[in-house]
Amino acid sequence: MHDGVFNSLLERLRGQLDGFSGVQLATLRALLESASSLAACLELIEKFGRPCDRCPHCAATCIHRHGSTGGLQRYRCLTCRRTFNALTGTPFAFLRLRGKWLPFLQAVLDSRTVRGAAKTTGIHRNTSFRWRHRFMGSARHDRPPRLQGIVEADETYLLESQKGSRHLDRPAWRQGQAARHLQRTRLHSRGTRP
Repeated sequence: MHDGVFNSLLERLRGQLDGFSGVQLATLRALLESASSLAACLELIEKFGRPCDRCPHCAATCIHRHGSTGGLQRYRCLTCRRTFNALTGTPFAFLRLRGKWLPFLQAVLDSRTVRGAAKTTGIHRNTSFRWRHRFMGSARHDRPPRLQGIVEADETYLLESQKGSRHLDRPAWRQGQAARHLQRTRLHSRGTRP
């Protein structure tokens, strides 16, 4: 947008700002935040995304720039003649609403529920569920293979829900069981009953 057009738009907006209701101001604020979130997300993808030095389809190095789509640079392979971008071959390929990825990731890092993350981000709960599985699946594979240096570890027991999983990596539990170590710990800390 040209500076003159932007300045005239800004002046008109300043003149009418007093007439906006609280809901209208909140809508305008959300629109500006989503635009800045989209720009930040695209910048992070270009900066830390998969390097586009070879074709993800045929692994050839003969590539050239081929325009842009959705704010991301596209590339074209001269060998197989297919196009790709920084998200091709990643779990983030074909996902929409890029401007809401960073707020959603923040909600996941804050340990929000699927519905809570959907509500704070402004997406549907089914979308939140699918995104959570996609993002967590990619985070599961992004771990260092070996620890180095001094490592300290302590015992932490967490109940893992494998509800709905097709392949359990343990024998099936019966209903109503708590973590076994917690039962023993509670008995020892309480002592005997009077």
